[in-house]
Amino acid sequence: MTHLLAFARRGRVIASLVGVLALAVALFATAATAGAGTTPPPSSPTYSCPPGQMPDAYGHCVPATPPCKPGQHEDQAGHCVPDTPPCSPAEHPDNNGHCVPNTPPCSPAEHPDNNGQCVPNTPPCANGEQPGPNGTCVPATPPCAAGQVPDQNGTCVTPPASPPPSTPPAATSATAAAGTAPTTTTSRPASQVEATQTRSATAALRTPTRCSSTTFRVTISGRNIRRVTFRVAGRVVRTVTMPAGRRTLSVNLPVRRFGARRQSVQARVTFRNGARTRTLNASATRCAQGAVSPQFTG
Repeated sequence: MTHLLAFARRGRVIASLVGVLALAVALFATAATAGAGTTPPPSSPTYSCPPGQMPDAYGHCVPATPPCKPGQHEDQAGHCVPDTPPCSPAEHPDNNGHCVPNTPPCSPAEHPDNNGQCVPNTPPCANGEQPGPNGTCVPATPPCAAGQVPDQNGTCVTPPASPPPSTPPAATSATAAAGTAPTTTTSRPASQVEATQTRSATAALRTPTRCSSTTFRVTISGRNIRRVTFRVAGRVVRTVTMPAGRRTLSVNLPVRRFGARRQSVQARVTFRNGARTRTLNASATRCAQGAVSPQFTG
């Protein structure tokens, strides 16, 4: 009986040890199963993602980047962006990959400005001209003729005549006694002098009626014209001096290649007789791009 009780006690101890060991094995298996979901799958030839997906750097399957369409390419972020179009011979790509017109080679009489456009060179100032604050030639203050003085604008004008000094009574009586008639000096008012100058100083500007692609042929006509400064679209393009006695002069003015097709033409005229400076306004039309002049055969 004593042996049976001892054997039963040993059985209960062994059963307790077996239960503890089974619990430890179950906990270990549970931890291993939980860790298997976060551990990257082993890289083996047999592992692959479903269609339309690809493994990332961590071994997870993510959607694959779609192939770009024709005319597109993949940028650094993996996005499909349009290809840069091939530029024409007259264009080049800018910093953003857009095609922009090339800077045209300037002619000997032109130079590129800050925007890369060809603008006329500042002409050398002719006799009677001086460089202005903008680098353009402006009329110098002309030397005034006898009996004229420069006004506040530098224009020669005739001052109003001063009344003749009064003759003393004794001199008047002596002249009458000698039988000589006194001389009376008549002076014209300043308004009449200015009106006379205005009538003798005329100017007119004529521009072509047809469109032009390279130059405008303009004609300036009038009397007593000294100098003409031409502007096209607000820019000084040429200054000419009219020879004395000549009444008509035709010049070629460059066409602005950019901007509106209808361009303003302005002529600032100064006169030899000191008349007030005049500004004449007209307009000319630039031919459209690709326009071809008709060819006549005779």
